[in-house]
Amino acid sequence: MDTKPLLYTGIIIPIVFWFSTIICGFVHGNYNHISNTISELGAIGTKSETLMETFTMLTTVLSVFFMAGLFIACNQLQLNILPVFGVIGFPIMFGWAAIFHSGNPLHSASGPVFLLLYVGALLAVILWRGEEFRQIRKLSLLSLCIMLLIFIRFIPSATIQNNYTGLIQRFAHLGWSVWFMSLGSCLIKLLKTKNNIN
Repeated sequence: MDTKPLLYTGIIIPIVFWFSTIICGFVHGNYNHISNTISELGAIGTKSETLMETFTMLTTVLSVFFMAGLFIACNQLQLNILPVFGVIGFPIMFGWAAIFHSGNPLHSASGPVFLLLYVGALLAVILWRGEEFRQIRKLSLLSLCIMLLIFIRFIPSATIQNNYTGLIQRFAHLGWSVWFMSLGSCLIKLLKTKNNIN
């Protein structure tokens, strides 16, 4: 089975996500990417609610295909599959946000699931040993460090809390974007190398 089309979704998902935030920001009409959270684009009653729901559901579906590709690729490359379980947090979180929009009391209930992505990236750094996996370990570490920047939000500063909430949240999204694109591209390259050797 050709796993590459499934792995390419790891590159497509971040593109769809960031494109959707830009387009929905325009549709929303009163949105600041620095100070407003991404959930506000899909908030109940906003002009961008339906469009953001559609994009969010699309990224959820694509992430399921991506996970399938990751599990298959790990099997083919004889990689430990534990880091891939971290990706499971993504479709859960995004699927939840697509169903329970901002303004719904259940919207924030899936928040802790995002931590699975942190764990997955960390496990990739620890468990995927060998010289051929050096690049993917480095990129996983980079993505983890970027995701950790979201904890800036806990600095007790009114300026940060009131003016940069959206920017800080986007660090976490940039982190998983780097990880998804890294996983997709690196595993595709590793599979190509393996197939050429065989």
